Amino acid sequence: MENPRLPFFAACLSLLFAASSIPAAPLEEDMVHPGYDLTVIRPKGFEPGVTGMEFLPGGRMALSTWRPSEVYILSGYDGPAKAIKVRKAAGGFQEIMGLASSGDTLFAVDQVGIHSLVDKDGDGLPETRKTIGKVPYSGSFHEWSFGLVRKGGLFYTGLSVAASATGKTLVPQKEPHRGAMISMDMDGKVEVVATGLRAPDGLCLGPDSGLFATDNQGSWLPANKLINVRAGHTYGHRTSPPGAFDQEYPAPPAVWIPYGTVMKSPTQPILMGAGPYAGQFLIGDIAFGVVRRAFVEKVNGEWQGCVLRFSGGFEAAVHRMLAGPDGSVYLGGLGNGDLQNWGWREKRFGLQRMKPNGKPVFEIIAVRSRRGGFELAFSSPPGPEAAQPSSYQARQWWYEPTDAYGGPQKDVAPVPVKSARISKDGLRVYLEMEGLRPQQVAHVHLGGIKSRDGRGIWTPDFWYTMNALSAREFEP
Repeated sequence: MENPRLPFFAACLSLLFAASSIPAAPLEEDMVHPGYDLTVIRPKGFEPGVTGMEFLPGGRMALSTWRPSEVYILSGYDGPAKAIKVRKAAGGFQEIMGLASSGDTLFAVDQVGIHSLVDKDGDGLPETRKTIGKVPYSGSFHEWSFGLVRKGGLFYTGLSVAASATGKTLVPQKEPHRGAMISMDMDGKVEVVATGLRAPDGLCLGPDSGLFATDNQGSWLPANKLINVRAGHTYGHRTSPPGAFDQEYPAPPAVWIPYGTVMKSPTQPILMGAGPYAGQFLIGDIAFGVVRRAFVEKVNGEWQGCVLRFSGGFEAAVHRMLAGPDGSVYLGGLGNGDLQNWGWREKRFGLQRMKPNGKPVFEIIAVRSRRGGFELAFSSPPGPEAAQPSSYQARQWWYEPTDAYGGPQKDVAPVPVKSARISKDGLRVYLEMEGLRPQQVAHVHLGGIKSRDGRGIWTPDFWYTMNALSAREFEP
């Protein structure tokens, strides 16, 4: 059957060179966000490859590690590294990939099950271990239970598919429930929540306490994703035999995350609860030395939004994170040379803290879809160049899932910026754009825009997933 988009694609061939040549800021792998101080908080000799992080009462933090798969309890994590005390709590797990807690009880998920770790003697270390239930697992390569969230008396974890050493999904799957988000109750009963996932390396509760997870590019995934996981839905990755909900039309991600230019292998998202990014996500990457920020909003009742620069400068690829109540971010690094794309610059471990330092940073705080364009909210007033349409370059494209590993941007086309209007409060800019279409990703580059007091912009690009066009008007 002929693709109905092909005539449009052919008509745009003459424009593709201009569209594809829009610059994007280079990866900021060695650049720390100027509004934060980044500190190593590993005591001397402690070199964790982090697979799980969780706060515990009494100023403690739990960490799980990779090969050997162990659990450690840290005291004084919010102070200087030399004052942090590390104690091993448990070992002998099979590749833990997530932690959760309830009071003093710690929960861990590994390849074979969900386990509870209870501190019965009150010494601050959980010494009693019990397996709550088994997760569907065949023993094939690439089968991890990614992330652990506890909500409403249930545990949630994402099951990656079995794959080859190059990441190609195996056909058939030995375990039919792989590629699913599952729940488990305290009696060990497992239910399939959603299907169509490939490698959802991390999940968290987002706005409205909804479940959000990342997924990694691969077969049937032309790019990376941030997904609002909802019960009874499928999210596009296909397995044989099919998943429980794979007969349904795939639900779109909240945010497409372009592969390579933006992120390579996204890991755990965390929801920021304090500071200028409250209600937004930070997302790590296990192959690039960056953390990205994702802003989401509801349009026509569904989540969509954009990904922006956040920070680099880390001692290892960021695999797991925690958001502290004071706006600090705790980051656990991981690298492993025998897994393709797992690791950055051959760095194997890391534990750091990003703490707000109060320094002013000129950046985009939010990007909202508006009728005919976008509304950009800035951290401080932009200068007069923000009112010039020539200060912005934009293009859009769509993705076509196929059984190939990854996929190209389809029908790349420029999106002219017709006008740029600064709001009365001086903090927002409305970009009137010609030809924005639904079910597209729009990349907008800000060229030469500075703050009113002359500071350069920290977020010169955003990539917005336009699942639907907003009918809401810009309010100047």
